[in-house]
Parts: sequence; structure tokens; C-alpha cells
Amino acid sequence: MKCILIYYVMVFVIFVNSDTTKRVLLPRLPIGEYRVKMLAIVRCETIKWKDLIKFNFYLSKTSVDTTEIKGNVTYYVPLDDSLNIEVNLAVKDSIGGWKDNAHIFKTPKACSSLKNLLGNSWSTVTKSLGMQNIHGCPIPVGCYVASDMSPNHSFFNLPKQFFYGTYKFRFQFTKNNVVYGCATSVIEVKRPWETD
Repeated sequence: MKCILIYYVMVFVIFVNSDTTKRVLLPRLPIGEYRVKMLAIVRCETIKWKDLIKFNFYLSKTSVDTTEIKGNVTYYVPLDDSLNIEVNLAVKDSIGGWKDNAHIFKTPKACSSLKNLLGNSWSTVTKSLGMQNIHGCPIPVGCYVASDMSPNHSFFNLPKQFFYGTYKFRFQFTKNNVVYGCATSVIEVKRPWETD
């Protein structure tokens, strides 16, 4: 009789704890698969530049767990392959300061590189930026208004694993060491199972 009772208890425990969607082991490794939470979009620090590409974006919270990017980008020069892309990530250290140059990425041919980085989401991003008739490079002069643009990175051709932490992400277009346009955002790279 005792054996049957123990058997039923074990079967009950196995069925109750058999939820395969929950991770049993939640490691605290410094690198791995991730999700990105965008915390803020801020204007770049004032520096000398030509200011020919102006980013005016902000975050709009549409529900408790949904955030959209709103605003506009104005191109006074076309975004073509004569420009370069420079990305600089500063990491937030344990006492709240920023350590610059934690990760640096530079590439020529801004438009083609951006299209490659966005991958399959190129058309989705250009449409959400108000560029309905633009399918390739270059992006012509104009003001493009963002609507329903999600800060989700899952479509992009980004690394599948990255270092966890809070980063200040500075993205700029340059030509001959002159900044043509700049946008800065603060992002949090989190473990997939971490809650907000």
C-alpha cells in the first residue's frame, strides 16, 4: 500500500513539474542569447558637424509591455554609399558611470551596409519610417515620419549572442571624419528569461 501511495505521489509531482516552457537552470553567465529592451532615445552631445541628417525620435509606451519609436528623420543629403556608419557602445559599469568604446563597429558604404544589417526587415523598417516607395539604395532627400516602429531586434542580422548589461548606443553617419548625423539610445541587453 505504501509503495502505491509513493508511486502516485511521484507521478503527481512529475506531471505538475513537467512544464517544458520553464527553464530549470537559469545560469548567470555574462554572455549568451539575449533580448533588447530600449530604455531611451536621446540627442547626441553637441559637437561640430554638418547636421545634414537629423534624427528626432522618442519612445512612446502604447501599453504596459509595448513600446514604439515615434518621430522623424530628415535627410538634407541622400543616404548613399558615399557615407560611412560608425557605432560606438559605451557600457554602464557597476558604479553607474559609462565606459566608452566597449564595442566599436565601423563600415563604409552606409546605405548598403544598413540594408545588409537590417536583412529581411529592410522593407518593414523603411515602411514604418514612411518610405513606402523606397526599395533600395540610395534613400533620397526628405523628411520621413516614423509610425508603428517597434524596437525589436529579432529580424536584424545581429549576433545571436552578446554580453549582458546596459549600453549607450551611439549610431552616426560620417564622411571624411565629419559627422553628418547622429542618434544615441540607451539599451539593456537582458537574458531571455529575465523580467522587466
